[in-house]
Amino acid sequence: MIKALILLSLFTITSTAYADTAKRDAVLAGDKKFDLALPFEDFTPRGATGEAQPLEGQLRLDMAALSGGFQLILDSYGAAQNPQAQVRVMPQVDISLIQDGDYIIPIYQGITETKHPYFDIIYTPGRTWAEPDGRRFISLPFALMEKNANCIHNGALLVAISPDGQASHALMQVGSETCAYFQFNFWAVFDAEWQARNIAGAADARASYRGNKAARLPIRTMADLPEGLDAKEFSQDVEIAPAFMSTYGLVLDGVHYHSGCGTRLGPYPHCETMVLPSYSLAKSLAGGLGLMRLDALYGDTSSQTVASLIPDCADWGNVTLSHLLNMTTGRYASRTPHADEASAGYLPFFTLTNDTEKTAFACNYFDSETDEGKQWVYHTSDTYLLGVAMNSFLKAHGDGDFYRDHLVPIWEALDLSPLMADIRRTRGAGAVPFTGYGMIFTADDIARVASALASSDTRLTGQLAQASFEAAMQRTPSDRGMRAGSDNLKYKNGFWAWNARESLGCEADTWLPFFSGFGGITVVLLPGGNVYYYFSDSGVHVFAEPIKALSAVTPICGVSS
Repeated sequence: MIKALILLSLFTITSTAYADTAKRDAVLAGDKKFDLALPFEDFTPRGATGEAQPLEGQLRLDMAALSGGFQLILDSYGAAQNPQAQVRVMPQVDISLIQDGDYIIPIYQGITETKHPYFDIIYTPGRTWAEPDGRRFISLPFALMEKNANCIHNGALLVAISPDGQASHALMQVGSETCAYFQFNFWAVFDAEWQARNIAGAADARASYRGNKAARLPIRTMADLPEGLDAKEFSQDVEIAPAFMSTYGLVLDGVHYHSGCGTRLGPYPHCETMVLPSYSLAKSLAGGLGLMRLDALYGDTSSQTVASLIPDCADWGNVTLSHLLNMTTGRYASRTPHADEASAGYLPFFTLTNDTEKTAFACNYFDSETDEGKQWVYHTSDTYLLGVAMNSFLKAHGDGDFYRDHLVPIWEALDLSPLMADIRRTRGAGAVPFTGYGMIFTADDIARVASALASSDTRLTGQLAQASFEAAMQRTPSDRGMRAGSDNLKYKNGFWAWNARESLGCEADTWLPFFSGFGGITVVLLPGGNVYYYFSDSGVHVFAEPIKALSAVTPICGVSS
């Protein structure tokens, strides 16, 4: 509660400091120091581009800040006190941009690895507009992503291009995150250079963006919910303070009801392209769907033994890829579901970056305590090893990388954002996806993927092994999965499931599949393609009340598809 009050206080201080663009323009022109963060309203488009020649070129910043500030909110592991981390310094900005209508599009929208010791950077499409004095403004969303991790810190960059093609100073500021252990506000002004030139791949990038934009679900605000539903029931602000909530939403009857994206500096100006982290949602979307895809292509890949595919796991006996996916390897230190994951000795698994070292640790850290398939214990390292094993299997068949070559084509067929093409990977000759975490997406991405799974959209589910998929979706009563920490929770093929019978007053068991991510991320798959989701860093994983509210307007009890 204390942290929530601090966050709300910071929001009040910084978001009301300036009500117009006078301070913004003075800082852009170099006439004033950037001594306090601006409200994100000043980064929001104020008009259209008119008939001017579309912008296309390279934006570069000199990363020696001319002025700025840093406001620390939470730092559980002391990153801000570590001079080697340099968290008060931005990564290098050198980006190719093209214009399409009122939109400004980065040519590359995945994880840009940088030389910064702590942060990589991600750019997504923003907006451009003209102001009466002839300046062309670029407002570009960016996200800082912690190296070797999945924390996301969201910000925006603002620069003005004069009629003769000269760049103003550039403003960058960060005012929100989905990160449970490191939170801050940042603002700084930099010298900028704009070089107008033709950008390779511009036509393809425009076509890709238009395809994604056209494919997005119709979007409404939470205030537009159908009669009988109250937005407060989905914000869960009794359980999750607004300061901790990045965004939440609902897909209902094909419409995406979305909360918007609040920050400590006011509403985020690019909510539709704001970057969200997966954390363990990747266990379902990369690990689960990845193995289902390989089973569809090759038959029973799931029954391949780990020992036959990963030399470091040579003593794993009859443990299979299916056991890895279901976290039932029989290898653990504690039967308590999440105790191993939280233990100090397990920490190197998350800090190791080299593929050889990470794989060796994952194979050798836990001893065999029981037969495979008998005990569920939560280990991210199991899902990581699944990715290693799948790629080893594919290498033997000359068939590439399980994520890049077998899941990304599905995301592209659905016209999801380019963010979905990327996932954190190890370093080294055998670099592989983290598999258990490290994906990134927009709210529309997660809403559409979850809805496609819940509705059995054949563009997605038709590419998967049907028996494994149906079991994960809790449509096979005889195979619901292992008890996962309580009698009302199961874990099957990388998907969680919750029995809503008691909460909804159903006559029979009603198992709902869902994804869950570290820090307070939940995506619930509901009958008919409906979805409820939220991304927070509250540490809270609850959703019974929103599902109960939904059950009053759409059937949930006893409905499996």
